[in-house]
Amino acid sequence: MSLFVSCGEISGDLYAAGLIRALLAHDPALRGRIWGMMGPRAEAARGAADPGLPHWSYEELKLMGITEVLPAIPRILRLRRGMVRAILERRPETVVVIDSPDFHLGLVSKLRRSGYTGRAVCLVPPTVWAWRSGRVRALRRDFDLCLPLFGFEHRYLAERGVNSRWKVHPLLAELRDTRAPDGLRRRIEGARAVALMPGSRRYDIRYHLETLVETARLLRADGRLPVFSIAPGLSPPLAAELRERLSGFETWEGEGRELMDAAEAVAGVSGTVSVEAMLLRRYMVVIYNGNALSWALARALVRIPYISIPNYLTDGPIYPELLRGDARPDRIVRELYRYTDDPGVRAEADRRMEAARRAMGTGDAAAFWARCILEGGGDGP
Repeated sequence: MSLFVSCGEISGDLYAAGLIRALLAHDPALRGRIWGMMGPRAEAARGAADPGLPHWSYEELKLMGITEVLPAIPRILRLRRGMVRAILERRPETVVVIDSPDFHLGLVSKLRRSGYTGRAVCLVPPTVWAWRSGRVRALRRDFDLCLPLFGFEHRYLAERGVNSRWKVHPLLAELRDTRAPDGLRRRIEGARAVALMPGSRRYDIRYHLETLVETARLLRADGRLPVFSIAPGLSPPLAAELRERLSGFETWEGEGRELMDAAEAVAGVSGTVSVEAMLLRRYMVVIYNGNALSWALARALVRIPYISIPNYLTDGPIYPELLRGDARPDRIVRELYRYTDDPGVRAEADRRMEAARRAMGTGDAAAFWARCILEGGGDGP
């Protein structure tokens, strides 16, 4: 028996690692038989694999934005063809794809057209509730099971005939015991620290770092302590570039969640980090920028009121969102101070964060996923 697992981003690597640990705990016979495209955390969780099994790095898919994706299309198509050949040759019992839907939905569709009859599982399915709802058809046609992250996603998929299961978001258990290390706490002791999160992809850093640097200068002028996160999953060249550009500012190269736990508030690029901040009970100012073409296409295609998931989990938005021209350093600082300096705003935001936390489910997500994948079901709602 073998199992193919593929992820394409840092967050997907985290989910893949949790899943693999749970799979091996449930079925030790899988050790050495899990293969595919992974990041460093998933590879570490998997351990040594059969040397005859193919391997790809998730760095292959670290792209975002039309201007980055278009030149890479020939290479990505070659990558997909190579994976399809390998899967058809080795016939794993199950194919599990995680995030990166533009690549993974095409991969599984090609597998089905090429005669693959094993199970296909989509962990972290695309946000069809937000845009490109037509992809529901591909989820219904090509996948035996979808495992979304949020209850409202599960309900949306199930109502449209997709075989979906959901119990809890994985970050709930993962962040339950998160605490800032003593060394970090000592570094910022007595300071009003603000965590600045420029993202984990080159695209995000390119379009947001300078805004956050100017924000840091304003915070520092007001006596606050801005601390930048340098994500541990960054490639060495990009991490080195960030260190150079952030010379003169406090930085943290451990897990971003540790920095957020130590800070009074957070400002950063939209993404999984906003869910982490909410689970850590930290207020966040969400920003998003990008090149003009990607932004124009997104605005034309996406019809949703918010871009950060926590704003969908309660009776009103939790976090302010500053997009494109509104993502100015003075606006970011003003929104941060509304929370840190206004007890009424703070109390209401804290109430909504608690309500959003309750909407994240209960239990162990990775163990639930493993049962669903290996047993074909799961004790979902």
